[in-house]
Amino acid sequence: MTRSVPAASAPLLDAGRLRLLREVQLRGSIAAAARIVGITPSAVSQQLTALERDVAMPLLERSSRGVVLTGAGETLAAHAAALLDVLHAANADLDRLAGSVAGPVRIASVASAAATVVSAALTRLRETAPDVDAFVTAAEPDRGIGMLLGGDAELAVVDEYDYVPLALPDGAVVCGLGDEPLVLVRAGDAGPHSPCGAQDGVALADLADATWVMPPEDAACGRAVRAACRTAGFEPRVRWQTDDMLLLVRAVAHGHGVAVLPSRSVPADAVGVRTQPLRAPGLRRRLLAVARPAVAARPVVDAVLSALGDAAASGS
Repeated sequence: MTRSVPAASAPLLDAGRLRLLREVQLRGSIAAAARIVGITPSAVSQQLTALERDVAMPLLERSSRGVVLTGAGETLAAHAAALLDVLHAANADLDRLAGSVAGPVRIASVASAAATVVSAALTRLRETAPDVDAFVTAAEPDRGIGMLLGGDAELAVVDEYDYVPLALPDGAVVCGLGDEPLVLVRAGDAGPHSPCGAQDGVALADLADATWVMPPEDAACGRAVRAACRTAGFEPRVRWQTDDMLLLVRAVAHGHGVAVLPSRSVPADAVGVRTQPLRAPGLRRRLLAVARPAVAARPVVDAVLSALGDAAASGS
């Protein structure tokens, strides 16, 4: 009687090669993936060719314009992303066991929050957790979320405006950092700006004939203010546009137009401008800190989240 011999098991896939496939999916090219991982493009290409041999099917379609993942490549890259989350969770467990509040934390933040809440939080952490090594990149919400999902940031500090809902990743850890009104910024007497009282609130419709300085329409604030103006019955006449809110405040001070900006984005010592509350309609912005669950579990990331919450609560 002959005995059947079980087929040999397929070899386990190499985690390093899977990570390279995931990087190519995120970056859109072998060269960009190579820059992220710090090896040459030819080395990345060789490793991915080996991965294709391992699975006995093509994972990439190569052309003169770059590479795209095949259906099998997309499927395997999704498993690679899940595997990387498991590895992050394992690191988080080890950090908790060691009681370690140390290491790098990359933060992608909208600029106005970086200058206030994020800066204040990291200043405090220098005293309470000096081994936290923070890196900050100014980024609009869409880019910040992209950096978070791509593994280029552990935290994203994003803003969400009335009229502009923000799509957040499924399952993300989201911590509210408070909300604030948008205010009218207009040229005023020289000297630090001073908010006017509520009785001096301005209806947006009263600004239909004004000249405006404004963030561009692809920035969340710019989209929100334009949508509110259209709801009030007019299209704003925009003469200056930039996502640098400090430049917008300077443009207002020099008489180039009016602006509607989050109150935190107008420095308390700004010269030559004054702010007034808006009514009919009022506008608000919400600040959020976002992290992937496996990363948020790391003690060092949790420490930064706590410091952000404390800084926001203190009005920084």
